[in-house]
Order: sequence, then C-alpha cells, then structure tokens
Amino acid sequence: MTTLLEQIDLLTNIVLSGGRGLDEALAALEHWLETASIPPEEYKAFSASLDDESTNDDRSLIASVLKLHAVRLFYRAEGRTESRSELASNSPYTQALDAFWQALGESEQAINEARTDIAIANAHQLLGDAHANRRWLDSALQRLPALATVNLVELARTVPPAPPPKIGIIKRMALALMGINLKKLARFGMEDRVVLAQMQTNQVVLMAHLLGISFMALRERQRARRAFRIAAHLIVRYEGMPNQSADNLLEIAETMWRFEAEAAQILVEQALRLDDTEHQARAQALVDEMKKGIITD
Repeated sequence: MTTLLEQIDLLTNIVLSGGRGLDEALAALEHWLETASIPPEEYKAFSASLDDESTNDDRSLIASVLKLHAVRLFYRAEGRTESRSELASNSPYTQALDAFWQALGESEQAINEARTDIAIANAHQLLGDAHANRRWLDSALQRLPALATVNLVELARTVPPAPPPKIGIIKRMALALMGINLKKLARFGMEDRVVLAQMQTNQVVLMAHLLGISFMALRERQRARRAFRIAAHLIVRYEGMPNQSADNLLEIAETMWRFEAEAAQILVEQALRLDDTEHQARAQALVDEMKKGIITD
C-alpha cells in the first residue's frame, strides 16, 4: 500500500519527467486521497515532513506545493465532518459566541484556501507556466471579497458578557477576598476575542496586499486594483492595522498609495504614532511623496 509521502514523491517524479503537469498532479493527489485510508502514523510522518528544508530546486518546489494541497484537502475534510457542538443554552451570550466562532472558523478556512492558491500560482510562475499562474492568482482573489465582508471585530465586540456562574454569597465573598472579579474576567474574554478578530483581519489585508503585488508584477493593473481595494476597505473600516510594526505598515502604504490614498494615509499616520525612530524618516518621505499628487493610471 502506497503511503501519502510515497504518493507525493511519485507525483513529483512524474511532473519532473514531463509526464504530467502540476495541475494534473494536484488533481491526481486529490483523487488518491478520496479513497486512501491513512493511519495515524502516516499523518505523523507527513506532518514532520512539512518542516523539511527546501533545496531550492524544482523537485523541492513541486513536492512542497503537493504537500500544501494535501493540507488544504485535510482541512476541507475536517470542516465537513466537524459537527458544531450543541449550545448549552439559548441565551444571547451563547448564540453570539457561537456566531463569532463559526465566522472565525470560516474565515480561517478561506484564508488557508487563498494562501494555498497563491503558493500554487507561485510554483507555476517558477515552472514557466504564466497562464496557470494567473488562473491560480485569480482563484485566490475571488475568495477575498467574502472574507472582507464579514466584520469579525464587530462580532467579537457584540458578544455580551458571560452570565456569572451560579454561586452562593459566601463563595462569592471568598472570591472577592482573593481578588477575583468575575465581571473583569468576563471582560478579558471579550478583549481576547477582539484581538483574535483583529489578527485574522490583518491576515486578509496582508494577503490582499500580496495579491496586488503579484498582479502588478504581471502588469495586471485592474486585478491589482481589485486586490488593493479589498485591503483598503479593511484598513479604512478598522482605522489601521492593530499590532503591526512600522516596517509592515509602511511597506503596505508604499505599494498602495497610488491606488488607495486614504488607506495609505491611515497606515502612515499609524506608523508615525508608533514613535519608531528608525522609520520616522521613511514615513515622512512617503508623506511628502503623497502630497505631490496621486497617480492612478
């Protein structure tokens, strides 16, 4: 019985020999996984192989993309079989919390799909197939509008405080003596969800920015504009990108300002507020450049 790693190695050799294209190998791997029975030890071996260092050749590139696609397929299968837990009650808290976690999970799955599409597109580019490169980049781009529509941060903030546990007055007094504030603990839970939602939203912005750069490299300005517009929509909605370094903020602003000036301005102002001396001159130079005029051709 062929193992998963052996199947990936077999398909890699076929692509290298010219017997099949990369897209055909991806489809063959998907077909093989539909009927394969993979024992736990094979999953462990496959998982360990994901940390293998790249040798920067075509073999390593093809094998890496096949592995990424396998991870994507496992993720899809898990999403289909994972049953949502029954709510303990029908309270506003449990309903809102369930809605938040469901939206977050769907967002994570879509991000994983888009990230894999981009990796496959890059592989096609390196292998000299420009048409397939564009097609896979388009696939990633088509996933982003739905991601940008859901306001994860708002969903996190609208989860009401958890109802306090039903404990007697004596135990409540004892908790207070130990410095445990139940209301404060509930608030911390909400703040953690907001941070998680912000981090997830940042991932969408970074992916849209990466797609915009990829399309610019292909001189696909309309597609690049679409990608940058999605990134800008989220930047404007949340007035920046929380928990990002000045370097990351300025890198995005420098790429986007000719297309989405408002979003770029927000990022530059955020970078300036970080009081990062190393990047102050870079930020000010970008401000000066933006003042000269917006180029939108």
